[in-house]
Amino acid sequence: MDIDAYIASGILENYCLGFCSEAENAVIEGYAITYPQIRREIEKIRGTLEDYFMRHEIKPSPSVKISLMRSIYEQTAAKDDSYPPLIDAKRTQLELANWIAAKNITAPGTDFENLYVTDLPSTEQVINFFVHARFGHEDEIHDNFVEFLYVIKGACEMDFEGEKKTYNEGDIIEIMPHVRHYATVISKEPMIALVQRQACA
Repeated sequence: MDIDAYIASGILENYCLGFCSEAENAVIEGYAITYPQIRREIEKIRGTLEDYFMRHEIKPSPSVKISLMRSIYEQTAAKDDSYPPLIDAKRTQLELANWIAAKNITAPGTDFENLYVTDLPSTEQVINFFVHARFGHEDEIHDNFVEFLYVIKGACEMDFEGEKKTYNEGDIIEIMPHVRHYATVISKEPMIALVQRQACA
C-alpha cells in the first residue's frame, strides 16, 4: 500500500469531517490501527480542524439560544406532564389552571416562617418550583433568567423599582432580568405560586 498516496487522496480529511460512509469509516479505522503514519495524520487533521473551528466560531444570537431552549423544554413537557407548561405572555391562564388542578398541592406538613419551596421537575435551562409565602421576599435582582410566577392562591403586591402592582389568583407575574423587585403578600392566607425561571444568558 502506498501510504503517502492514500494520505494525499483527501479521504482522511473527508473522514475527519464525517463525510465518509460507514464502510469507508471501517476501512480507514482499520488502516489507522495497522499504519501508525495514517493514525498520526488523522490526529493532525483533527487538531487542525479543531483549531480552525475554534478560531472561526459562530456564536448564535441570544434569541436563537432562547428559542432552542423553549423548544427542548416543550418537547420534554409534552412527554411528561409532571413538568409545568412553559410560561410566557401567550400562555393562557386556563392551561396553567388545568395543569395545577391535576396536581395535589397541599399546605406544607410543617409550619414555616415565611417561604416554603417545593421543587418540581426541571431542566438545566428551565427551573420550576412551588412556593408558599406568608409575607413575601426581600429586594432582589436577577441577572441571567426571566422569572414567571403564576398565582395559585392568595395575592401579593410587587414593587418593580418603585412601581407597584397587585396580583391575584390566576394572574401571571413576569420579572425581567436586571429589574430590582420585591414582593409583599397582601392576602390573609399565604400566597401559593408556581415559579418558573427561564435562562436567558
